[in-house]
Amino acid sequence: MKVIDYDLIANDYDNLVKEDVENFRFPYSEYNLLQEIIIEYILDNPKGKKSKILDIGIGTASLYERINPDQIELTGIDNSFEMLEIAKLKVPEAKLINHNIKKGLPKEVNEEKYDFIVVSYLFMHFDFEFIVYFIDLFRKRLAPFGKLLIGDIMFYNENNKIKCFRENPNICKHDLYFHVYQDILERLEDNYDLSFMEINQYTGLVIVEKLYQNSLQYEETLIEYNGNTEKWKSTHPEKKSE
Repeated sequence: MKVIDYDLIANDYDNLVKEDVENFRFPYSEYNLLQEIIIEYILDNPKGKKSKILDIGIGTASLYERINPDQIELTGIDNSFEMLEIAKLKVPEAKLINHNIKKGLPKEVNEEKYDFIVVSYLFMHFDFEFIVYFIDLFRKRLAPFGKLLIGDIMFYNENNKIKCFRENPNICKHDLYFHVYQDILERLEDNYDLSFMEINQYTGLVIVEKLYQNSLQYEETLIEYNGNTEKWKSTHPEKKSE
């Protein structure tokens, strides 16, 4: 697996993403839509309460330019020093940490609890065993009723993956990991509460919740973007909030 040096592309990264969005091009074609949905979650906290957020692989922090800084308490981690230098200009009030997440969580956050942990377009660079391990690790850092939001290149099942590759053969040529949600689900213990939202053929949002809550309560978010998405595919529709 070829490792991308994000320090080298930091100054061009936002433009590269913008070009993918404008041309509906893999892998970032749904970058803006994914950000909008994540923002819907973050801003759905009780009035007057700041959302405490940990963003793993925060990059240039473009997501948080669209949120009033008074509404969040943000900590961001990234392996790229140059990306964080750009992020500092966009979110000067945030706590930004230069750290390789493959070494685990940095000590600055290891005892903290967060309302939201955001991981976007990061797991496509790591193998299956890595993401299963880190989903468990991140979940332990969630506050009660907290949510881990994973937006990435992700397929709901193996059939969807095969179909996408058949219809878009050039996608297979990218040096990335193409994960399947149901594979992740099978590896996690039953005490996880997960939901999956299919954004397009190759982009998905996984929601991991701290307690058994029914993610279908956020169906209004889906309705808003109904032209671009399918219905929620909840793996535990029978589970209700305790």
